[in-house]
Amino acid sequence: LIRKGFSDMQTFLELANSVLNRRKSRAGKSLEFHLEALFNGNNLQYESQAITEVKKKPDFLFPSAEAYHDRSFPTEKLVVLGAKTTCKDRWRQVITEADRIDTKYLCTLQQGISANQLEEMKAENVVLVVPEEYICTYPKEYRGEILTIKNFIDYVTALQKDS
Repeated sequence: LIRKGFSDMQTFLELANSVLNRRKSRAGKSLEFHLEALFNGNNLQYESQAITEVKKKPDFLFPSAEAYHDRSFPTEKLVVLGAKTTCKDRWRQVITEADRIDTKYLCTLQQGISANQLEEMKAENVVLVVPEEYICTYPKEYRGEILTIKNFIDYVTALQKDS
């Protein structure tokens, strides 16, 4: 297609966007697969893409959709985690993905999110989860509120041991 050329700029932009979107989709899936490997390696109970409410599918639900839908299961032992390679405004998707759970966790590879955006996330009860080496890229006043992936796994492990 590239060697053949393009009849107009719009056709070129459509192809470029298509290629870029496929790349972003693969990166997002790769992040999810890496997280699954970590969760499996730590013997965590979870479901990926489980349905919480109508048409809502968080990336990860701990321990399971069955527990989520069981009203006798303690809400404080339920955890939801979204996985986004970059946040931008997409972090807001996590807010609506599990109505029973107040605090939402968001794992991202995006470094150096602004204080304004971090403040918005905090106001919506969204807790960031990032690789440990990324913590230093965030404003100092927010670093103590951001979990490393290891901290998140330890937190879920402790919840599941008590069950």
